Amino acid sequence: MTAWTTLCRVGNRAAVFLLLLGAPFSSLAFAADEPSKSSKSPIAKQTATQLRTTAEAAEKAGDWDAAFTAYCHLFVADRNASDVREKLNTALRRAQQLRRHRDPQFQRFVATTTVSDALNLFGEVITKVPVLYVERDRSTPQLLWESGIEELSRALKNPTFRQVFLDSTSGDKLTDKDKLEEFRTSLRVWAKQPVTDARIARTTLRKLISSAQDAFNIRVPSALVLEMVCGACGGLDEYTVFLSPSQLNPDSVSAIPDLSAQGVYLAFTDGGLVVSGIAFGSWAALHTELHKGDRIARLNGRSMDMATPASAAEALRAVDGLTHTLEIATAGSENFMVLLPVTVPTVYGPRVVNMKDSGAVGYARIGSFGPNTPRELDDAINMLKTQQGVRVMILDLRGNMGGSFLASVETAKRLIPSGLIVTTQGQLNEVANQPFSSDSGMTAHDIPVVVLIDAETASAAEVLAAALKDNNRATLIGMPTFGKGAIQYPLKLVSLDDVDEQGKPRTNRSGTVRLTIAKLIAPRGGTINGVGIPPHILEADPVQQLNLAIEKAIELLPSAPRPLMSSPTVEP
Repeated sequence: MTAWTTLCRVGNRAAVFLLLLGAPFSSLAFAADEPSKSSKSPIAKQTATQLRTTAEAAEKAGDWDAAFTAYCHLFVADRNASDVREKLNTALRRAQQLRRHRDPQFQRFVATTTVSDALNLFGEVITKVPVLYVERDRSTPQLLWESGIEELSRALKNPTFRQVFLDSTSGDKLTDKDKLEEFRTSLRVWAKQPVTDARIARTTLRKLISSAQDAFNIRVPSALVLEMVCGACGGLDEYTVFLSPSQLNPDSVSAIPDLSAQGVYLAFTDGGLVVSGIAFGSWAALHTELHKGDRIARLNGRSMDMATPASAAEALRAVDGLTHTLEIATAGSENFMVLLPVTVPTVYGPRVVNMKDSGAVGYARIGSFGPNTPRELDDAINMLKTQQGVRVMILDLRGNMGGSFLASVETAKRLIPSGLIVTTQGQLNEVANQPFSSDSGMTAHDIPVVVLIDAETASAAEVLAAALKDNNRATLIGMPTFGKGAIQYPLKLVSLDDVDEQGKPRTNRSGTVRLTIAKLIAPRGGTINGVGIPPHILEADPVQQLNLAIEKAIELLPSAPRPLMSSPTVEP
């Protein structure tokens, strides 16, 4: 099971996208001014129209970050638009390309990689990816080659790429521009060259690089090869991506203060550090009095006057104990302190949301899935039942963008006594039509359940939502989930590394392919990826979602009198 544990680390599409693009995941949240119950309402249609106009204008201007953000919002606002997902993925791929061209760490990786090493890296991708990727017929050497050519063509058109990796004048003077465009046109012919294995891929790509060098000046020839590597991986799907060594090493990333795991977004203004936002339903939203605009006077005991990203990040690293301490400045009164856990529980905010004679309605949020999630859920349910008299639970999966696949399966087992939870489909034996079922029996919680979902419910969270729905174990309320039903595996490349006698790399110079190795199928056979999980009750407004969940939970309260409790505390 150890190998399977390594494989079954599910990321999530939204998190992957926004991590690579450097945007907060809150950009996908429902807007407060969109209270419509259906995507067909006039308000939603107008909002979607405006978002599409914004996205298309950004595309024309070449602002792919803005286009991606607009398409993310459009995907949430209008799930019936069939073309949005493809447009979103295109914008993502373009934005990723621009980001890596501007990234000094990636530039150094390219500059220190020889053409021969880059060719070997491309050959390794051509060899390993087809036998591991979820669908063999979509990852043939020929298709990987064609995707690489497509990426290279876009790079050559990009002024940043030309400035960094080609001769400073390439593509700028009229004659050079003509030569460059003529070569880009010839790439259509190169794309059709037959490529069946790594040896042919390296040989053909070496000839292509030689042809490019004859056409125009190239200061860093390996850059062309590494664009092929990135394109071969990125062309498979929106989750698969090549990551250079620096992208995997947190010490190499620029110091940016980050409390997003706790639900707090930070920004700098007027020489100080401020709270720029609180994520809806996050730990901070449920457990603190923080608000957007609060000024942080001290962070972990260090003054934030004239703070910089580096000094704030250093303050976060200087945490003493298990909590971050934020001193919040106030006008005309004493500052107050806010404590945030360094390690955020995955299940939090357990409370009573409604009390009836027949029992109380409990609430808990599952923010993500990790090894401790099943135990944390057990603790939350048991505490609410024994101390508060709770007899129906509302589980909030809104904004839960995934985590550990195995943790989501184990969590489902806590709530489903028997039945299929999910099936994986892929090439590897570990994921080839592998069913995951529950046989918990009487050890499973028998408490009725209502589940809240939205467009940011993704990946491992969708596994739980689908399992509860298809086993008739819960009523789902909210909006269709994101539709990221895939398992990814970090495929470590070794072409540039020194290896020991067993072939294990001693260094980390080659990078990694974050590769989709399996897709997830819901218990009743429905595909999760690209589709998502539709709720039983459709509702877009977050406040009304909870209200409807409480109403449904009250309907599910057992008719038998609740056990006598000693003055349970009812929380709003």
